[in-house]
Amino acid sequence: MKLATKFAAVLGTAALLSSSALFAGDGKSFKEVKEVVEPAKQWWTASLSTGWDSLYMFRGVNTLPNPNNGYGSSLYWTQLSVTFNLTDNDFLTLAGWTAFGLTDSTYKEFDAIATYTHTFGNLSVHLGYTLYALLNANQTGLYSNEVNTGVAYKFAFGSITVTPALNYYFNVGPNIGTGGYVEQCASYLEARVDGSVPVFKDIISLAPYVSFGTSFRYNFTTHDNPPSPFVGTNNIQTGVSLPIAVSKNISLAPYVAYSYQWYGLVGTTPSTFWGGGSVTFTF
Repeated sequence: MKLATKFAAVLGTAALLSSSALFAGDGKSFKEVKEVVEPAKQWWTASLSTGWDSLYMFRGVNTLPNPNNGYGSSLYWTQLSVTFNLTDNDFLTLAGWTAFGLTDSTYKEFDAIATYTHTFGNLSVHLGYTLYALLNANQTGLYSNEVNTGVAYKFAFGSITVTPALNYYFNVGPNIGTGGYVEQCASYLEARVDGSVPVFKDIISLAPYVSFGTSFRYNFTTHDNPPSPFVGTNNIQTGVSLPIAVSKNISLAPYVAYSYQWYGLVGTTPSTFWGGGSVTFTF
């Protein structure tokens, strides 16, 4: 249920034609054509990421609660994504994300993701689709079709950037009881602000964020018996990662995060800390 998107640009090649004049008296004429081709920038980029999270926190909910330890299962995940630079301002990203529960070793999930993004300078808008498929023994066959859209704007203050964004997620279906695990037509709204602060050259930086979520019958609350979907403020979350560029194509990103929820979300304590890290290879 994650996705990291990288943008790039495409530059075409250029050619230069030159010719010489006819020299009188030599009985010959010639034309010399020279072609100078600049290396074309790559029209696609790809990345392979793998990581570990101490909890599987998704939209404010501890997705893999463990009643035996009162906390939850950690998660190992891998994501492969490819971004096609359709134009200088249009990008299509296709990705696959797979995860395995570590404490809860029966949990398996696969997500297929497609996102189209258009930029207007520092403003970007996107439209996407995600298929969530649960593959663990207890929930095999459960899935969800989700469409999403969002807008973000990046402000630059010297080398520091601040990017506020608003993202909306809508569950197309199926409904619970007919193969789905989220109520059909449920949705989720997230307001988020991300920052980037250089620490050491272009090698180490801080990436703090804060987000506020609202559930429209997407999550379930224990205030009802049995738990039922609710409409209302979901949670507030904050965290910080430490991206480290090991080389031109390899980066590390350890992180810590905190979430507070006040609606009694199923399997989730009111105040939750967790952390993890990832390594990313870009091509």
